[in-house]
Amino acid sequence: MGEEYSLIFEHYNKFEVKSEIVEFCKNRWVGIHCESRDDKGRKVLVRYFGAKKHPLKISSIKELEKVFSWLNKLKPRTVYATVNIYNKLHYLEDLYDSSNILACMPTWDIDNRLEDWNATVKAAYEVISILEANGVSKSFFIKFSGNGIHIHIHPYAISEDVRKKFNPLDLAWAISEYIKEKVSPKVLDIALKLNAEKLKIENVIDPQRLFTAPLSIHREKLRVIVCLNPNKIDSFSPLQDASLKNFKHSFNWKEYVEGEADELALKAYQNIGFFPFKRRSRRKHPPLDKQVIKFVRKADQMLSEK
Repeated sequence: MGEEYSLIFEHYNKFEVKSEIVEFCKNRWVGIHCESRDDKGRKVLVRYFGAKKHPLKISSIKELEKVFSWLNKLKPRTVYATVNIYNKLHYLEDLYDSSNILACMPTWDIDNRLEDWNATVKAAYEVISILEANGVSKSFFIKFSGNGIHIHIHPYAISEDVRKKFNPLDLAWAISEYIKEKVSPKVLDIALKLNAEKLKIENVIDPQRLFTAPLSIHREKLRVIVCLNPNKIDSFSPLQDASLKNFKHSFNWKEYVEGEADELALKAYQNIGFFPFKRRSRRKHPPLDKQVIKFVRKADQMLSEK
């Protein structure tokens, strides 16, 4: 099996690891990177099963164990899942039906070299500051990505009422782009001051895009993808606190306040608009009506008075 993969195998046998991965993957389209490589030398990424290419999904520990057993010969290494949460995931067509998207997770990728971790932390705090200024303080979580940081807003922090009125993918895209535009100048300033030339922040919302599940293992490095306490990011040591045997993980990433991101979602949608690509099946995106505009203006007024 090999010494390194023995450590990986042991890691995925832990109950807490399996539980966290399942919690993240529920109702999402899953992808699994394996140690085995294809004829072009790339690690095999499995996203479907069966001759009819059913989307891969994991909704229970038993199902996770079954998938790992099925992929045993390929040596599964990293578990991913989409930003989208779906109503159903039975057939390939379900992935292309925009009305099948139940919720979507606004996300920012703060990418950098691990050597410049201090700059990454400062950039993360800038994003957090803007989120909190826009009313989102209890419904986001921070994840060590293996080199940088992913910041996610919990998908259900946008209420069901708002998600029914506007497509969840569009809302997530708009929020991510809106915040990125506001924070990018500050991130650039951090990069210049700290000579962190690789530091950047990206809006990575895409229906096909995969994000590593909490407590999964990085696709290249022997590091655990852990969630961080938002108030203690600067005390996190990547090489020590993300190691397989001594990782430190915040289990609070699942917490959220329903509707906490509604004001931000509506404001961002008004300013940014919908996701910029044509879908096979698409719901009409209604213009913001007078009631919603009034709601957004009131939110702007409340924020300006703080």
